[in-house]
Amino acid sequence: MQAIVTGATRGIGKAIALRFARDGMDLCLMGRDTEKLINLQKQIEKTGRQCRMVKADFLKPDETRKAIKEILSISNQWDVLVNNAGLARKIPLLDLEMENLDQMLNVNLKAALLLAQAVAPGMIKKRKGKIINISSLGAFFGTEGMGAYALTKAGLNQLTRTMSVEWGKYNIQVNAICPTIIMTDMGKAIWDRPGQEKQKQKIIAGIPAGRFGEPKDVAGLASFLAGPDSDYINGVCIPLEGGKMNRP
Repeated sequence: MQAIVTGATRGIGKAIALRFARDGMDLCLMGRDTEKLINLQKQIEKTGRQCRMVKADFLKPDETRKAIKEILSISNQWDVLVNNAGLARKIPLLDLEMENLDQMLNVNLKAALLLAQAVAPGMIKKRKGKIINISSLGAFFGTEGMGAYALTKAGLNQLTRTMSVEWGKYNIQVNAICPTIIMTDMGKAIWDRPGQEKQKQKIIAGIPAGRFGEPKDVAGLASFLAGPDSDYINGVCIPLEGGKMNRP
């Protein structure tokens, strides 16, 4: 099997790429940091899997399209696409500039659509494929300062549902993973810094699992959605939140 993972250089994307390699998949990694792409490529190749990399800056649609051409030159028969690349900025709506919104739309929504449009024809031809969109629990709620980000992720969820309806007849399953706070390096930088402990514990108290998520939690679910055991799951936006949504 061959899989594309965007935003693969760190955090959730890196965890998914490494998990897919352990699952026996060959990878194409997409990201902005060439050095980190090379380092991850070496890690994956040590597992015995083939790995290619494509540098891509999804902030710029023209560069996204250029990267997609490179992806299709590598193969037009991809089995799995993981749209993980994301951009989050905390900006109150009254302060939101359209440039900031456009940037988040380009990375979080437009790039996912463009990549799916590129790989879906090959999946349709062979009547098999998996597309996994990494969304956010924030798509379900209003969160102060995160309105624009949540808007893009809610759009990604709706895109997921529509893709599943249009492409399900070709045996393509399209699902979204909607994580709560995940302790990536970025998450740790925010929540482990001095002065955040009280707020951190308040949030954790509302999670029945008693902890924030880890990249491996997302990677495990992505592995399931990429495999044959999920063939009858389609168009679902799955909250990954340790039971948080069950609390009043």
